Amino acid sequence: MMKNRFLLIKCIMLGALSFPTPFFIFFFLSDVDPSQFSYQNRFLLLTTLLLGGSLIGVVYYYRDSALAALKDWYPSDKS
Repeated sequence: MMKNRFLLIKCIMLGALSFPTPFFIFFFLSDVDPSQFSYQNRFLLLTTLLLGGSLIGVVYYYRDSALAALKDWYPSDKS
């Protein structure tokens, strides 16, 4: 049972947005021309990188011991 969905979504988003960055830097430094790829190949590459980063975020959420204390935290109700 997930106690803190916000933390899980945060880990997934951070993983998805930070994992592809080294690959994009490598493509920029090696002068890869994106116009040489078809739209389908660009979409497939971007989707693969984002999903790979999301998977890393999920693994980080469930395996990191530093997040154990944060998982039990609930936001306070507005009363």
